[in-house]
Amino acid sequence: MSNLLVRIITGIIFVLVMVGGVVWSQYSFLALFALIIAVSIREYQNIIDLKLSGERSWKRASKYINVCFGLVILGLFFLAAKQDIPQEYLLVTVMFPSAWFIIQMYGNSDRPFINVAFNASALIFVAVPLSTACFMLFKEGIYQHQFLLAVLFFAWANDSLAYVFGRLFGKHQLSPKYSPKKTIEGTVGGAVSSVGFGYLAYILIPLVFPSSIPVSLFHWLVLAGITAIMSNYGDLAESMMKRNLNIKDSGSSLPGHGGFLDRFDGLLFAVPASCIYVNLVGLL
Repeated sequence: MSNLLVRIITGIIFVLVMVGGVVWSQYSFLALFALIIAVSIREYQNIIDLKLSGERSWKRASKYINVCFGLVILGLFFLAAKQDIPQEYLLVTVMFPSAWFIIQMYGNSDRPFINVAFNASALIFVAVPLSTACFMLFKEGIYQHQFLLAVLFFAWANDSLAYVFGRLFGKHQLSPKYSPKKTIEGTVGGAVSSVGFGYLAYILIPLVFPSSIPVSLFHWLVLAGITAIMSNYGDLAESMMKRNLNIKDSGSSLPGHGGFLDRFDGLLFAVPASCIYVNLVGLL
């Protein structure tokens, strides 16, 4: 089977699982994002493994500790967004990155602060940003998936069509140092396409989901623009990390697409930025 066919099949399954997980119910969303966070943190820990100091068993333990921390952070965000617990409980999440200072005091590393920085950054870079998706899903405790679903499609439109426009018209590199294949023309084309999907969201979401929250065209277009801009920065951030650590892909969990981090890097920046906008303007 050709790599292109594998990539297409994986992409179709990926989209179906993502859409189904978000639309089906709040609990399917929770299970889906728990899987995404767990696998992404695991990939991140595998990437930084050579940078950590200490025994192999200690590095392995660090991986599982961070996965557990990430899942607890998601759980707290989910319960707070549902209004099952007071939002003040989210203050607990601040302690998880700091907990690595205490954990390292009981290790045998000769570079404990390096270990603290790398392990804590997994939570800051992956777990917290993806967990903010919970605050795009509930209005007065009632599950409303339209904003997260739209952001997913805006990000996919931006990523896919930026590639197409870049191949067709790309001449000027966007970030030669971190992502030489990205072009300004492709980036602009992807952003415009994402905004175009904002118009489609305005038309289609009320038709497909009649019980959805009414949203003006202006807000859909702004949300699409925010998603496109921040998705590009998320992609560049992961590219910066991979180039600095001399790796090509974050993993091989998704045949033809690399790892989970390679697929969700844009959302690491786009989801929290979109969440802030949706809540600040009072859409939720």
